[in-house]
Amino acid sequence: MTGKLTLLIPGLLKPPQPLQNLPADEKPAFKSLNHFFSRARQSVYPVSGFYPTLFHLFDVELHEQSDHPVAAITRLADTQGHSDAWCLRCDPAYIHADMDRAVLMEHGRLGLSMDEVEQLLMIINAHVEQDGWQVEAHSVDRWYVTGTDKKAVTTTPPHSILGQDIKHDLPKGADADYWCAIMNELQMLLHGLPINAERQAQGLLPVNSLWFWGGGVLPDRAHCQFDTIFDDDMLVKGLAMLAGCECADPATAWQSIEQDKQKHSLIVLDDLLAPQLSGDLFAWLDAVKRFEQLVIDKVFGLLKQKKLTEVTLLSGDGKQFTLSARQLRLWWKRKAGFSALLEKATS
Repeated sequence: MTGKLTLLIPGLLKPPQPLQNLPADEKPAFKSLNHFFSRARQSVYPVSGFYPTLFHLFDVELHEQSDHPVAAITRLADTQGHSDAWCLRCDPAYIHADMDRAVLMEHGRLGLSMDEVEQLLMIINAHVEQDGWQVEAHSVDRWYVTGTDKKAVTTTPPHSILGQDIKHDLPKGADADYWCAIMNELQMLLHGLPINAERQAQGLLPVNSLWFWGGGVLPDRAHCQFDTIFDDDMLVKGLAMLAGCECADPATAWQSIEQDKQKHSLIVLDDLLAPQLSGDLFAWLDAVKRFEQLVIDKVFGLLKQKKLTEVTLLSGDGKQFTLSARQLRLWWKRKAGFSALLEKATS
């Protein structure tokens, strides 16, 4: 039996702006993507959204009215050790405030050094220690709250509101007032720190807030239908660890798939998500072109060489598209191509 490949590509079928607004000579042809989608069989996927789709792939059961437990799972990958403790992500962030709104401009990826992180944590932890919890950092951009009893809270993943007003996306739930108050206190604490003045003098963004999100405990179980997962994201790595599945360097994906023709592989690529959510059409188009050249063209070659029997693409919006080697040859059975699906999504 020849292998199968599943691609999870959130943001692919929802451009940040209508492509119809582009001048005719700037509209990409999307030749390979149009070919793929015009031949693939479309069906409904049980869930919609990047995190719901990712957690569904690992058969993780979630409690209603609760966050996806991103913090506990990424902490598992960061520490390489299981913990039953409830934890919450509290990533360093930059929020731009003016008279009318406060916009989350960046989270995590602020180019901090480990020395800067240690200085910030010392100041932050001195402020919150009276409440019985601490902030720990296992990387410069993934910080965690541990030891708190304020667990009745639901939050918003920062990637989903990047570049947007945070007014309607602050913590909610019985303990929401506590976390909103702490967030305000920390913003005032961080505002006047010399370390932030130094960063701004160097043309770097200051750390003027923490973004609390992804609270929960490790799921009781996870199940993996894949032999190998190719991704370097810590959430995917943590889910793979929980499910006892191999998570490999994405740079090795094609060589591995070609060498082992019997396995079912998963490739997760979220490069389109940030430009799609932030409204950056040209960055999104560049990411789509790279995906077409580096992934879709390679998939066609493997299908034609019979090194793959089937490829399923999950777009993270409740749709899945399955293309077999046989369907690729049925040139007379055409459906709506990629360009038509994009036009429909923004009409």
